Amino acid sequence: MTGPTFANQTRRGEPGAASPALGGSLASVAGCAGLAVPAIWAVAVAAEIAHADVGHSLIARPERFFSDAAWHWPLVLLVAMMTAAQLVAGIGLLADAARSPWGHRVGRILGLAVFTRLVLALLLPTDPHGFTVGVYAALAANALIAALPIGLVAVAVVVRERAPAVAWLSAGVAVAMASISLWAMDWSARWGASQPQLLAVEPVEALAALWSGVVGVWLLRRPAAVSSILHSAFVPVPGRKSAAALAAVLILGIVAAAGSFGRSFSSTISDQLTGSTSVRSIHIDVDRTYRVHRPPQLATNAGLVVVLHGSFGGAFKIETDTGFDAEADRLGWIAVYPDGVADGWDAFGSGPTWGRHAGVDDAAFIRELIRSLSLEFSLDPDRAYVTGHSRGGMMTYRLGCELSDVLAAIAPVSGNMATASGSADVPCTPSNPVSVLAIHGTADGTIPIAGGKVDIIFSPMADVIARWRSLDGCADASTVALDGSTTATTWACAGGSNVATRIQQGGCHCWTGDDSRVIADFFAAHPRVRR
Repeated sequence: MTGPTFANQTRRGEPGAASPALGGSLASVAGCAGLAVPAIWAVAVAAEIAHADVGHSLIARPERFFSDAAWHWPLVLLVAMMTAAQLVAGIGLLADAARSPWGHRVGRILGLAVFTRLVLALLLPTDPHGFTVGVYAALAANALIAALPIGLVAVAVVVRERAPAVAWLSAGVAVAMASISLWAMDWSARWGASQPQLLAVEPVEALAALWSGVVGVWLLRRPAAVSSILHSAFVPVPGRKSAAALAAVLILGIVAAAGSFGRSFSSTISDQLTGSTSVRSIHIDVDRTYRVHRPPQLATNAGLVVVLHGSFGGAFKIETDTGFDAEADRLGWIAVYPDGVADGWDAFGSGPTWGRHAGVDDAAFIRELIRSLSLEFSLDPDRAYVTGHSRGGMMTYRLGCELSDVLAAIAPVSGNMATASGSADVPCTPSNPVSVLAIHGTADGTIPIAGGKVDIIFSPMADVIARWRSLDGCADASTVALDGSTTATTWACAGGSNVATRIQQGGCHCWTGDDSRVIADFFAAHPRVRR
């Protein structure tokens, strides 16, 4: 049926009419449950956001919402109340609006959806500190964002003749859920989330809460104005043409989201699908994950480059953003992209509320990666390197200090090295000279090149470089070269090591297109120096 259908609608859907399938008290209970869902959802989200660092982790680390055991069970209780209310409302709608054998089947789908949300809450966190999300929690999130729109489409089919307005609402919300969840996962992946589908849970639940509230109004038959609209005989019953239109909107949304994601990540995804890049895990204090890229042809005496992501980012993001796989292929080296935990790396300047993670040793994790991968691929022991962006660049400086017995050179991009008070006089006693290439932009507002307080206190880049020149025993004289808007300065240091800077005039807090090649060439020219 494709057009308006008026027969019997006024009689069956008249406001205030007795429910044909539910008693008045039961219909009221179901209606109240539906109205309660949006309120409970709002309280649960407010509690999550109050605990989370929304400025970063809402997109990049949505799995961190349940990371505090003190908050976990109150939130689980709220979620349990919401899921129960939503299930009661859904069953009440089906019993009240439809006399169909499909009603029971649709009820099961809605039951699966709300059950998976409860399971998701129970499974988070999956370790004592909330640093990782287990496979079952990830699967529960996938089931939730799939089951809810499928369930609402089924509801629309079942109630379309009895309650066309609710059918239209259900179908529209289902399309919105599917489309928004795709875009949420896309953007979450762009920011480096290890489980991007977890970000989609919140908007999908917001739409489900809206739907539940309207269903509650419909079941309660009040207020009269809303009820008359929902029951109006002038609301057309959804037909084939309208279903095709909604399907077309959904398909366009899927194609657009997939195209956007593919353009950004096609190379990284291709490498993973072909086996060039593999995703692995290792237990160092807690389970740690990382991505390893192997070139088509491994060079003789091949090197290893560790690439560190920024705050709240992830291995997938930094692998894509830097394009370092291409440099690894060019040199015939191994590139590894580790995942930090929570808000990133425990670098110089970290504090209890920023970067310091109880029970986690980032330096030990990187050391074990270098050791195990060097053995696995028979790599040159004198060619292990670390580079990183932003907080990853800050961690790069720390690793240069603490892993000088295995590292040949480091290349921090938009990084810094400072104590909590902003001094470059950090604990650093390298056993061997470590060559340094520091890249920074003059317009970097996140980690200013002149230092100063932003979220933490940074030291001036000049002080950081002066410290490394002292540590590596560099000469006072330097060589300066201009490369477009970039000024490259190099100091000759002990044992053939170098300290170098590349200052990009007007450069932002970003990894530019040329940085990966410049860093790779610097590493290739600087094997480890032994005292």
